[in-house]
Amino acid sequence: MRKIYTLMLFCTVMISASCSKFLEVKPVGIIIPEKTNDYELLLDDINITRSFYSSTIFTYDDISNVTFSPQTETSIDANLYFWKTYLDVNSQSRPAAWADYYNNISNLNVILEGVLSAADGTPQKRKQIYAEALVARTFPYFHLLSLFAPAYDPLTATADLGLPFVVSTDQNVPLPDRLTLKANYEQLIADILTAIPDLPTQNINKSRITKNVAYGMLSRIYMSMRDYPNALKYAELVIASGNAVLLNYNDYASSNDLPQTNVSPEELFLRYSTNSRYRFSNELLAKFDPAVDLRMKLFTATDAGVVSFQNANYNPNRGITYAEIYLNKAECLARSGAVDQAMDVLNNTIRINRIAADAYEPLEAADQEDAVSLILLERRRELAFKGLRWSDMKRLDKEKRMQPVVRYAPNGTMVFETLTPGSLKYTFQIPLQTQLFNPNMKLNPR
Repeated sequence: MRKIYTLMLFCTVMISASCSKFLEVKPVGIIIPEKTNDYELLLDDINITRSFYSSTIFTYDDISNVTFSPQTETSIDANLYFWKTYLDVNSQSRPAAWADYYNNISNLNVILEGVLSAADGTPQKRKQIYAEALVARTFPYFHLLSLFAPAYDPLTATADLGLPFVVSTDQNVPLPDRLTLKANYEQLIADILTAIPDLPTQNINKSRITKNVAYGMLSRIYMSMRDYPNALKYAELVIASGNAVLLNYNDYASSNDLPQTNVSPEELFLRYSTNSRYRFSNELLAKFDPAVDLRMKLFTATDAGVVSFQNANYNPNRGITYAEIYLNKAECLARSGAVDQAMDVLNNTIRINRIAADAYEPLEAADQEDAVSLILLERRRELAFKGLRWSDMKRLDKEKRMQPVVRYAPNGTMVFETLTPGSLKYTFQIPLQTQLFNPNMKLNPR
C-alpha cells in the first residue's frame, strides 16, 4: 500500500511557542520513508498540482482586476495586487506563500536527509533521487526570494538580506538567520551544480528533474541576477540537447486545441497551478496584434469585451518552458552585442511559430538597444501569466527599464495605487506570524 507523507506547515498562536524556532510551521503526522521507492513516491507527491505556483501573478503589470479596492479589500490576492507591505494582515494566519513554499522545501528536505541511506535500491538510483530533490528545492526558494527579498544587485548583494536557508527537518533545530542575498543565490547555484552529474537526461515525466531542467533553472537564476553570460551558457546547454522544441501555433489555430501540458514538447519542467482566468491590463493588451498573433487566439477568452488569459482546455505550466530558454538566449546575445544572432533567434525560432503564416514578417533592430527592447517585448508577450513576470519586473527595475505600474479604479481613470521605479514595494515584508515566532529576524526595508 502506498504510504502518504505530509508535512503540515501550519501553526497559530495556539500552538506551542517551540514552533517559533522553525518557521512557525510544525511538521505533524510524518511517516518516515525507509525504502528508495518510498522516497521516490514522496518526490512524486511533491510534484502534484500546487495552487501557490501562481501566487505572484497578482503582482504583475500583466493583470487588471476591477473588483479590488485598496480601502476595503484585505484578501491575499488584493494585497499582492496593490503591493501592500504584507500579503496577509493577521499575525494568527498561516503565512501566505511563505508557508506553502517552505512546506514544499521541508518535504524535499525529508528526501535529502534520508534517501542516500535508504534500505534498498541501487546507489545510482538513490543518488538520482537525491539530486532531483536538490534541484527541485531551488524552485520554491527562487519564488520565495522573488517575493520576500530584493532584486539581485551585484553591487549590494553581500549586504542585502536573503532568506533563511532551511536544510533540516528536526523540530529542535532553530530557524537559521537570513542569509545575505549573495549567499542565497550561491547556495542555489551550488546545489544545482552538485546535482547535475547524478541527474538523468530523460525522466519518467516532465514534473521530474533532468539535466536539462537543471541547466534551465541555472539559466533562470542567472537571468534574475543579471549575469547574462552565465544565463546564456546554460540556455545554450539546454538547446544543445536537441530537445528544445517550440510548437508552430499555425498548426493549432483552427482547432484551438493544443497538446496537453504534460505531453507538450514545449514544456521543459512542469509545475502546475490552478487554471484561473486573469484579465489583461490595457497596457499589456496593447502590446499584441490580435489579428495576427496566434497567442491571442489560443490563450485568451473574451467576455463582454474583456480579454482574459485562459484556455479552458489547457492547464498552463508555471514551471519552465523552452520558449523561456530561447528568450533567455536571444536577450543575452543582444546584450553581448551579437545583434544579428539575437534577432535570428527572436524571428526564426520564436515569432515564426507564433504569428499567422500569411502575416509573418521578421522584426529588424536598428542597434543593440533596439534589439534588447524588441526581445523584452516578445518576452512579455510569450511569458504572460506564466509565473515569471514579477522576477523580470524586479531585475528590469534595477536597470531602470520599468515604467510606473498603475492600478486603476473600475472607471479606468481614478488611480488606486502606483508602483514607481525603484520602489521598496518590489519586496514584500516577512509575514507577521513569522515575525511573531521569530522576533529577532531582520526585516526588509519598506
